[in-house]
Amino acid sequence: MEHRWGQRLTVDLAVRVAARPYNVRAARLVDLSASGAYIKLSADLRPLSRVQIAIALPHRLTQPTPMVAAYVVRREKDGVGVEWCEYAPKPVLELLRHAAAHHRAAGHGRYVAAADAPDEPKSFVEA
Repeated sequence: MEHRWGQRLTVDLAVRVAARPYNVRAARLVDLSASGAYIKLSADLRPLSRVQIAIALPHRLTQPTPMVAAYVVRREKDGVGVEWCEYAPKPVLELLRHAAAHHRAAGHGRYVAAADAPDEPKSFVEA
C-alpha cells in the first residue's frame, strides 16, 4: 500500500542521520517525496523515533547543510522509511526540483549528486 503524498523520485545521495546526540550515521537517501523518504543505513532505528537528516544540497555545496526533522515510520532490513515532521520542508523541495530537472534533461534513471559520483562527469547516472 502506498502511503506517500506526491510523486516519488528515485535518488542516490549521501546523507547523515542523527537519532540521538552523538549518534550520527552516514546513510544513502534512495527514495524521496514531499512527505518522506527511504534511507539505506545499517543503524537499528525504532519506529516512531525522531531523527534529524542532514541533506547536502548538490547545487549549494558551499552553503551550510540543512537539517530536516523526520519520524521513522517503517523499518526494513536495509534501511528505514521516514516521514518529514513538516510536510514538504524547503530543503526537500529544493532537492526535488533540482533532481526532477536533471531527471527530465537526462531521461530515465536515478539522480546521483556529482559529489557522490566522482567517476561520472554528469550529475545524473542511468540506473
